[in-house]
Amino acid sequence: MNSTGRISYIFRKSPLVRSILLLIILGLAVTGIFIFTIKTTPTPEIDYINPPVGNPGDIVVIKGKNFGHERDMNYVEFSGNRLTASNYISWTDDTIKVIIPANIQNGLVVVGNAKHRSRPSFFANLSDIPVEVQAAEKSTLPLITELDVKTPAIGDLVVISGNNFGDSRGTSRVLWTCDYDGLVANSEYPSINDLTKNMIACSELESDYVRWGNNSISVRVPSGASSGVLIVETDRGSSEPYYVDIDTKVGTKEFGSKHTFVVQYVTEVSNISATGTGTITLRCPIPATFELQPEIENAEIVPSPTIDNFHQTVIHQLNVDKNTVGTKTFLQTFVIPVYEVKTHINGSKVYKNYSYMNQTLFDQKTAPSALVPADNEKIVELAAKIIGKETNNYRKARLVYDYMVKEYKYYDRERKPSDDPVDLLRRERGDAYDFAVVYCALLRALKIPCIVDSGLLIDQGTLSKTHFWNEFYVAGFGWVPVDVTLACGEPVPSWTDAVEDPVNYYFGNLDCHRITFSRDLNDIKPFSHDSKVETFGRTYALQSFWEETTGSVERYSSDWSSPVISGIY
Repeated sequence: MNSTGRISYIFRKSPLVRSILLLIILGLAVTGIFIFTIKTTPTPEIDYINPPVGNPGDIVVIKGKNFGHERDMNYVEFSGNRLTASNYISWTDDTIKVIIPANIQNGLVVVGNAKHRSRPSFFANLSDIPVEVQAAEKSTLPLITELDVKTPAIGDLVVISGNNFGDSRGTSRVLWTCDYDGLVANSEYPSINDLTKNMIACSELESDYVRWGNNSISVRVPSGASSGVLIVETDRGSSEPYYVDIDTKVGTKEFGSKHTFVVQYVTEVSNISATGTGTITLRCPIPATFELQPEIENAEIVPSPTIDNFHQTVIHQLNVDKNTVGTKTFLQTFVIPVYEVKTHINGSKVYKNYSYMNQTLFDQKTAPSALVPADNEKIVELAAKIIGKETNNYRKARLVYDYMVKEYKYYDRERKPSDDPVDLLRRERGDAYDFAVVYCALLRALKIPCIVDSGLLIDQGTLSKTHFWNEFYVAGFGWVPVDVTLACGEPVPSWTDAVEDPVNYYFGNLDCHRITFSRDLNDIKPFSHDSKVETFGRTYALQSFWEETTGSVERYSSDWSSPVISGIY
């Protein structure tokens, strides 16, 4: 019998040999699986710990990746000590929430699994910091411990939990990362400086602040916010950044080119006649602060104003009597950074309705107003005709845009303030004001929130002219810019980065060659019920009035200069 046959005979006749061979095979299989698991199990990576300094009992959030979709045998170590089961609040592949135990020490934090350990990060126990003054000061700063929505979308209502926010808001703010320079999008691991370099605040004008308490804040995520961090800023200081991801399934915004403009205008009041004492009040418009113009600097206001910012206006009050003579001059100078924006929207993901939107904002921006005739019978009829059976709000807005571009022509002469913009439907031509008002009215008639923007369109030099355009709101995404007039044939100023395809560009995108003074009508109220007010129509700022007189003022003359661009950077 040869060797092969002998082995076969022994295998068939000996159960012990068969058992030994089976154990060897199983051992080899387990070893192979073990080696494969080691090679395929990813290494946990910690990106951030928030907050990096805290007290026992505080909630700490560890952000990163490859943590595992459930805790199972995975773990977190603080200063070489593994946390117990009671310390874990939640565990996902990219976020771990834990409660700091009482015996925690300053030291390294590690996330581990059965095969790998992350590179360590550092956590400091606030009670162990040796400088008592710093610890006492730290305790007065706002502290964010939790956000109730893990991945909110733009416009979502979120509750920020923590301490030391203050019992009322006052001038406090909630700030969110806005990726103006692409620092976040273009970096695999953006630094905290990248995330906090550019931030935008929740908008008071858009009712983003819902409730404010010392331990809890309810706010809406503002248009323009991007994944990064949020900060609560109070008069006592700012909280540590709290990391938050923004849901972008509906779409994203890309902020591109930037220009900084210096703009100024002068108002002169003269020929004053009064029989006794009285007051002339000027309501001088301030450029709008929003995601495309995040910071407005009052560079020079002469003379010093009575109020430097009240309802988006600088207020100058001139007290006069029968002896007042001469000309009074008021100068306003602003420095305004302006960004280009491009929107990328997934039309199929747009919300079917606005039920998740701020209902106060929705009601305001879908209603007829003194500026927008959304209830005009011709407007309502035409809006229904244009959209047909379309149900997607984003596509409805595009259908209205395409219709106006096709059917109406730009009229190169500015019309009178008293002219009705709805005449555009009959005349089939109009100026920028007509186009913006009619587009807004058509969208509001379709219950799509929309506003009219007013401001200055600026040439490559320093020439500027009054201009009007629009923004409409997409739930879960925010404001989308539209400039129907530039798509309909209004000559585009001579820019070095001229738009090659205005029709497609100006639906959803906006250049940085403009200054926005008003986003919809600024419906300001007089200081006195018996005031006499002066209004101006079709101007670079849309506000209910510009001048107010009280007392024994019989007459006066006022001259508002056109804004002048004195610098471009």
